[in-house]
Amino acid sequence: MNRGSHLQRAVTPLLSAAALITLPALGTVPATAQTHSTGTVQLAHLPQTALADQLTGRLGSQHAGSFVDGAGNLVVNVTSAAAAERVRAAGVQARIVEHGIKPLTAAKTKLDRLAGTSGTTGLSWGVDVMSNAVVVSVPKNDNDAATTAFVKRARAIGQTVQIKRVPAAPRLTLGPGDAITTGGSRCSVSAIGVAGGVEYVITAGHCTRIGATWSAGGQTVGTREISRFPGDDYGTIRSAGQIQLDNAQLTEVGRPAVGTQIQKKGSTTGTTSGRLVGYDRTVNYQEGAVRQMIETTACSQPGDSGGSLQSGNIAVGITSGGTTGGCGSNFQSFFQPLDEALQAQGATLK
Repeated sequence: MNRGSHLQRAVTPLLSAAALITLPALGTVPATAQTHSTGTVQLAHLPQTALADQLTGRLGSQHAGSFVDGAGNLVVNVTSAAAAERVRAAGVQARIVEHGIKPLTAAKTKLDRLAGTSGTTGLSWGVDVMSNAVVVSVPKNDNDAATTAFVKRARAIGQTVQIKRVPAAPRLTLGPGDAITTGGSRCSVSAIGVAGGVEYVITAGHCTRIGATWSAGGQTVGTREISRFPGDDYGTIRSAGQIQLDNAQLTEVGRPAVGTQIQKKGSTTGTTSGRLVGYDRTVNYQEGAVRQMIETTACSQPGDSGGSLQSGNIAVGITSGGTTGGCGSNFQSFFQPLDEALQAQGATLK
């Protein structure tokens, strides 16, 4: 059965040309991470996100999330005509839907309690504000007894849950490409952080679990500082100062609105574009469940893990996993929010 895939990739603006090399990939070893003390990361000011937060805060249980439509307009989901009028009075489009945010969140919470149990490997789920449902993504060829039983259990939660068949499951993968390496394994860079004058390379946690010392172009990049996977999927590498590190056009860290057009940069698939589908996804890899992930439609393939999800000059996330075997319809890619990784290191974007 084709189960999930963690992708890796190098973001070419983040390392000098001398740092780009190709080595064969090795598998990863899952490990349980502990909580790390955190600082505060200043997120970019995004007017549409701020306005959506203000409106949904006033609407309470009558809202069901918000998103940006294809024309770039902010849309707020509401459950009543009265709530819709309040949204329109603020100059924002309103859409009346059946399910409010409370039942949607409650349904996802029930599913999260089952993360990592029999039948969940290769599945993902989260609140999809455009569908006004908790969408459970199931690989189209995954029809074994355990998965079938879990799908039946998910449907029993109620009408808030929808089952969507997708081409394949996410899988942890390390493939050849331009990257940072440890031993015979290779991953890529998402962004560069700085704390107390020290620079840190930010990458995927399933990558940093492989080895402690990382290299590129025959020079030492640095040594692993933090490694979180599963549960989260981020890692930091303390720079050895031998290679110049640069974020190129990335100047802010943020979480753009659902529906925003985004770009993914990776050593295997290069720069690909797509739509930000949603936040707070729970993804069940074979190696363990990860939570609070970002889902997009941007193509990622083996060789892209650890790379950069971005929107213009805003750094958004770290490539974690996605559908393997090509980038057709219903493609899914998953990203660890970058701000959480920076916060764990007490760092800011360089």
